[in-house]
Amino acid sequence: MTMDQSVMRSPLGPSWTPGHHGTVATGDDGSAEAGIRALHTPGLLVVEIAALPGKGEAMRAAVKKGLKLDLGDDSLAASLPNAVCSGPDRYLLTGFDLAAVKAAVGDLGLAVDQSSGRVRLSIDGADVPGLLAKSCPLDLAKWPVGMSQASHFLHIGCTWYRRSETGFDLYIGRSFARSAAEWLIESAAEFGIEILVPNA
Repeated sequence: MTMDQSVMRSPLGPSWTPGHHGTVATGDDGSAEAGIRALHTPGLLVVEIAALPGKGEAMRAAVKKGLKLDLGDDSLAASLPNAVCSGPDRYLLTGFDLAAVKAAVGDLGLAVDQSSGRVRLSIDGADVPGLLAKSCPLDLAKWPVGMSQASHFLHIGCTWYRRSETGFDLYIGRSFARSAAEWLIESAAEFGIEILVPNA
């Protein structure tokens, strides 16, 4: 689920345009191939929830019942594609309406709409490890799929989530999104980067 695009402007700036950027390799069939693929989902609904002190286990049980999301045991390795653990008893939920989340959480925690405050960039491809080595102090290549952690993308605070063997989601503050997008394109140029069109 996404929010109304009529009230949103792209936070990524004019350099974030669909297509190939940087070095472009050619496949056996003559088509362009990029070592990294990147996607931004505009208007994504993001709700951050945080349990009140001592209510973490109860909140996770309530979310499982109300939203059908199993948040596991509060470990960073128990994150889901649409429920990323961003700290102790804290999660970023994507694709859920704020009212539905508040109804599920009840008085066990807080639920705040972050749709206009957070941006998710998704990257994938064989050359992602080389890109991450430049940009993150953590050794993300050793993470299990499904793990998340708050860290940095360059100097920008963010939350990382490992979506697949070669895929990561990056949640950053909207005010830093343009800087992150410009650096991503520049740093990935040596590998070749393809910016994808959402829902294409």
